[in-house]
This record gives sequence, C-alpha cells and structure tokens, in this order.
Amino acid sequence: MSADVRRSIAFSAAERYALIVIGFANTVILARLLTPQDFGVLAIATSLVVLADVFRDFGTGNYLVQLGQLGVHQLRSAFTAVFATSVLCALVLLLATPIMISFYGDARFWQLMPLFAVNMILGPFSVPGTSLLRRKLAFDALAGIGLLGACVNFAVVIVLASHGYGVMSLGWGTLAASMVRVVTVWIVQPCFTAFRFSVRGWKNPLEFGIVSTATAILNVLYESLPQLIIGRSIGLTAVGLFGRATSLCQLPDRLVISALSPVLLPALSRQTRAGIDLKPSYLLALTYMSALQWPIVLCLALLAEPAVLILYGEQWKEVAPLVRIMAIAALAMFPAFMTYPTLVALGRIRDTLWMSLISLPPSMLLVLVASPFGVEAVTATQIVSAPIQVFIAVSFIRRRIDVSWNEIAAAVGRSAIVALFSATAPALLIVWQGGFSFDIAYPALACAIAGAGAGWLAGIGLTGHPLFDELKNGLKFLGRRVRLWPS
Repeated sequence: MSADVRRSIAFSAAERYALIVIGFANTVILARLLTPQDFGVLAIATSLVVLADVFRDFGTGNYLVQLGQLGVHQLRSAFTAVFATSVLCALVLLLATPIMISFYGDARFWQLMPLFAVNMILGPFSVPGTSLLRRKLAFDALAGIGLLGACVNFAVVIVLASHGYGVMSLGWGTLAASMVRVVTVWIVQPCFTAFRFSVRGWKNPLEFGIVSTATAILNVLYESLPQLIIGRSIGLTAVGLFGRATSLCQLPDRLVISALSPVLLPALSRQTRAGIDLKPSYLLALTYMSALQWPIVLCLALLAEPAVLILYGEQWKEVAPLVRIMAIAALAMFPAFMTYPTLVALGRIRDTLWMSLISLPPSMLLVLVASPFGVEAVTATQIVSAPIQVFIAVSFIRRRIDVSWNEIAAAVGRSAIVALFSATAPALLIVWQGGFSFDIAYPALACAIAGAGAGWLAGIGLTGHPLFDELKNGLKFLGRRVRLWPS
C-alpha cells in the first residue's frame, strides 16, 4: 500500500469516525425527542429521496474520477448532465408528495419533500470540485468539508427537534448542511468555469451514467423495498423498528467500509492507469476487511440487546431480534465493498449492471414472499439473499482479475480465527447470563467489550495477520508525530 493511499485512508477514517460520533450523539438524542412514527415517516421519505438521488447523481462523480484525462470540457458536460437530472428529480419529488400522503395517510410528507427537492438542486454545484479533490486523493480537504457539514446538520437538527419541530428538524438540518458543503467546496477547490452548460463529448458520460444509474437504482430499490412493504402492510411503527435495526447493523460499515470506500475508486483507477494488476490489492483488501468486519458483526449479534438499550432506549426493545438476524446475514457481505470500485476501475461498468440484474430480483422476490409473515420474516430473508449476492459478485470479479476461490479462502482464513478470538468474551458473558438479555450489568458489558478488543489484538498477533503490521506501522507513525509535536 503506497504512502499517499495510507494517508488518504487515514484522513477518510478520521472523518468517518468523527461522523460516527456525531451520528451516535444525534441518534441517542433524537430517539428520545422523536417517536417511532416520526422515524417511520422519515424512512419512507428518505427511501424515495435516496432513489431520486441515485438518478440525480447519474454516476457523474465516479465518471470524472476514473477518466484517464480530465479537462474543462468534461467537467462542463458532467455538470450539465447532473444539473438536468437534479432539476428533473426535484420535480418528481414534488409531484410524488400527494401520492405519498394518500398512500400512507400522513400530511407531514408535504412539509418534508419540498426541502429535499431544494437540497436535490444544490447537489450539482459541489460535484466538479469534489471530483477533482478525489482524483488528487486530497482526502484531508474532503474530511474537513464533510465534518463541517455534519456539525451544521447536528446543530440545526437538535435545536429544532428540542423546540418541537419533530421530523421537520431533520429536513432543515439536511438542507443547511448541503448549503455549507457547497460553499466550502467552492472555497477549497474553486472551478467555476465548470458551471457552464455544454454537451461536448456527451456520449461517454451518458453511457457511463445510464449503466451506473441503472445499477444503483436496482440496489436502492432492493434496500428500500422492505421498508416500503412493511409501511404498507404492517404500519409506520414497524418501519421505524426495521429502520433502527438497519442503522445499528450498518455500524460496521460506518466503522470500516465507509472509511475505505471513498479512497478505493481513485486509488484503484490510478493503479489501472499505471498498468498495475489489481489482483494483489483485491485479495489484500479482503484480508483486511474480513479481520475488521467479522469481529464487529459477531459481537453485535451476541450483544444486540444491550446495544439497542444503550443506543435507542427502552421503547425500542423490539429492535434487538432484528439486529441479531441482520448481523448474522452481514457476515457474508465482507467482499461486497470491493466489487463496484474494482469493476469500474477496470472499465467494466456494464458488469455492475448485469451483476445486479442477476442477483437482486430473487432477493426482492424473497422479501415479497416473506412480507405477510411479519417484520422478522422479512429481515430473515437477508440470511439467504446475502450469500447469493456475494457469490454472484465475486464470480464477476473472478472473470476480470483471474482470482480463484481458493485464493480468496486463503486470504480470509486467518481473519476467521481473529473473529472467533474477538467473540469469545461476549459469548462467555451470554453463557454466564443464561442467554440473551437486556439486563446485562454495565460493568460486565464493559468487561466483555474490553475482552473483545483484547481478543482481536491477540488474534491478529498470534495468527501473524497482515493487519498486525499495518497496526505497528500506524503506531510508529503516531509516535514520530508525537515526538515532532512542539512542546
């Protein structure tokens, strides 16, 4: 791993972990200020907004990042495309609002959706600058921009929610954060010449955008479908429960994958332009990811009850069984984060669409079949669908970088041992308690978490895991920085 990639990952990780802290505080406070029905309304609105945002983005940022040569004409064409789709998506959100009110019987959608529509139109004005920063691996600047926006969002949401604005506080917070991010990008990476309409060289970005958007829409539809079905057949309260469980189970992604994902495509694209084989990077990434994700997911499955109680409070106890099911299903998903950036860096954006067309429809069908049996049945479909999706994704990767299943198994073998070491202390606590329980004493819980961390360190050390060397290098780097710090 090159020094600039390590530096980029470090800044990206610092940003993501700071965002997790802010998000944690935001969640803890809002779980006590808002009701499950408020979160249900937000989940339904967000499902439509996320789907619209996928179409609005049109793959523009990733297209600019992976281009071999990037000039002002490509920037202008990309801005033109993303601005046109943004205006169209904003109109769709406004037109869809009466339908949502009629379908779900809640007039608050008419308050939320105009804010999200305005936010949609703001997006294109940060795309050129952000893409240039990503190409340069300037993740220190990107981290600062992201953190400033998150702090603004947090402040606006908490102030408004505490004054009784309910779910509307989340809409105003999102809009305020977007405005701050746009202005900050203009200051850090000014490229105002890009804000001119142009269709020169339109064919390549259009083709990339169509394929990328179709792939993303399929994935967003799959992610949103359970909440949309639950909201219609069971109720908005059940949507709130499912959404809270999903948020908690996405914690490993926010801890690990979200720190790596922004760096992966620019770094892999740079390697491809230099003619470097991506196979070693792919296998090393799976080695690292499995050693980081598996221990967190296993511990979350074992400690779902206290995690829900601490994070959300007493009114959300029904979330715990959903969290355990989702966490078990997530064990299979460790290679997923490398699929899209690897294929796009290799110029195989079409493969991402075919992969989604093959894997997602059966998963959607499982959700539809399970929906009459309740929210736990819908959640349990992930245990079946996750391995299917990963198998298909890795099969596409194997066609492009000539990697075998045996090589993948060898890359993650030591990580399985690390995960077992990490889960030992939480498992012993569950046995001592006599099963899963909300009544775990905080001192015992703290000992289990500390034991999980100690087990993880012991596992990577005893197995000679490559992550152990990275950890030592990181500690040496911090030591040098501390010695150089002025006294």
